[in-house]
Amino acid sequence: MVLYVVSTPIGNLGDVSPRCREVLSSVSLVAAEDTRVTRKLFSALGISCPELVSYRGHNESKAARGLADRIEAGTEVALVSDAGAPGLSDPGAALVRECHDRGLNVCAVAGPSAVAAAISVSGLESVPFHFLGFSPRKPGPLREWLRRFGANTGALVIYESPNRAVSLLEALSEVLPHRPVTMCRELTKKFEEVVLGTPESLAQLLSSRDKVRGEFVFVVGAGDPPVPLEEKPIEGNLKGIAAALAARWGTPKKEAYEALVRLERDRAE
Repeated sequence: MVLYVVSTPIGNLGDVSPRCREVLSSVSLVAAEDTRVTRKLFSALGISCPELVSYRGHNESKAARGLADRIEAGTEVALVSDAGAPGLSDPGAALVRECHDRGLNVCAVAGPSAVAAAISVSGLESVPFHFLGFSPRKPGPLREWLRRFGANTGALVIYESPNRAVSLLEALSEVLPHRPVTMCRELTKKFEEVVLGTPESLAQLLSSRDKVRGEFVFVVGAGDPPVPLEEKPIEGNLKGIAAALAARWGTPKKEAYEALVRLERDRAE
């Protein structure tokens, strides 16, 4: 009665370990994030595909109970995500917890991980590091998220999709502008790219391309936490607000700044 938590390749099929292949060949049921992706993996590895059960975010809790019942009944089950280690920004935690709660064996079949791979090639000090997964989609929550986690002085590891990579780098250039960032794109794949730079330089690099392709992992180097807005000099705050108002309404920045200074003085009196 065991659940195997199996790490699968994040790109290069050559990263499949003999133990991963052995486990996937021996189990009679595989819980998969996407059964279509997993079926292709078995085909590429030349392994006969066992019973596949969908195990995704929307059905995770219900599926976890059913799978734990199968394990209790004697079925050996492997849990896989579409790539890398299950449970890291992928489904998995609910099933593993359910098995622990029932006293069932949980066995790690270690292997490829985008987090570990990115840190290893980042060239940045990574102890401690904080894995943040995918970033918030909206600009305001994104910047607040970066300020909150940027208060930790360790490195940050962030997953991002190609259509949002530039937005993340632009937010980093505002909130954590002085921290080095290593951009890891398409890790282990044919067009793998690893570049160390500043948030601004990396944003410019991606913006210069006709189209941004591939999955990204960003490693943000350790550094001083961002200064809370209330602790920044009021003059600096007003200049930033004036610049934003000028860009939005077409008002000269000097006039916007002078108006804001007057408002601050009136409020203080």
